Amino acid sequence: MEKAIILSPSLINQKSTLELIKGAMVYLGDEFCIHKQPSFADFTSARKLTGATPVLLSTLLTEPALKSYAVLLSECAKKAPGTEVVVNDIGLLHFIDKNYRGRFSITLGRLITYLFDPKNTRVLGSKSERGLEGKKMKLWESSLEATPTPYIKKFLKRYAVERVETDSERIFKKYADNMDVKISFYYPMRLMAMTRFCPFRGGISLECKAPCGSRLLTLRTRHLDYPLFSKGNAYFVKNRLVKHPRLDRTVRFPFVKSNNLKMYINEGSLRG
Repeated sequence: MEKAIILSPSLINQKSTLELIKGAMVYLGDEFCIHKQPSFADFTSARKLTGATPVLLSTLLTEPALKSYAVLLSECAKKAPGTEVVVNDIGLLHFIDKNYRGRFSITLGRLITYLFDPKNTRVLGSKSERGLEGKKMKLWESSLEATPTPYIKKFLKRYAVERVETDSERIFKKYADNMDVKISFYYPMRLMAMTRFCPFRGGISLECKAPCGSRLLTLRTRHLDYPLFSKGNAYFVKNRLVKHPRLDRTVRFPFVKSNNLKMYINEGSLRG
């Protein structure tokens, strides 16, 4: 089974990075922050560091960010054709299909697989009967519709998707039981929410050098009976690795506690 680790471009040149990677496949970039998207120089450095071609990991892209990503794709198409790209933005997926179809290996990221299946998106409730296990779903969650499987099959074929990714056991089993596509699973954290609001800079940052890097903060509040974890612009809960014969790749991000890092709290935040 392949093992992959998400690496922010800001970590590439740090002395401890090779030890952090431990021989895993590198996912270069970030799913949640436009300021952690790699340049071709970052791509080249990561390939030199590990001796292997990294996987490009994208997020939801603004128009300026998409233009920057287009420059990266142009260089990779010429100098590293066949590079795998984890796409979390429909616009980016269409851009690659229109301009570089067949030049990259396309993987649908977990943001898009969640978009297809809101019914299978588990949002844990405060004081739930299952507590940390979080198996009980709210009424409004269970009543939401999911994208029909035949449509998803056509979508995967339309965009030549070779792999899909998720951190949901329900979504994993849906693809495993109904579609002939490779499947990756994210752990030990499961996505709860993402935002453009940066908890470290206290707003929507137009520029950033990714100071949060690999930092993971534990958050507690009286409103929830389980801990949340904050990393960059996203929030997570603990997740367990799914056991299934179709699983052929696991993806994780560096788990580094930073309890001494002060977060900005806005007026709309949940407080303990």
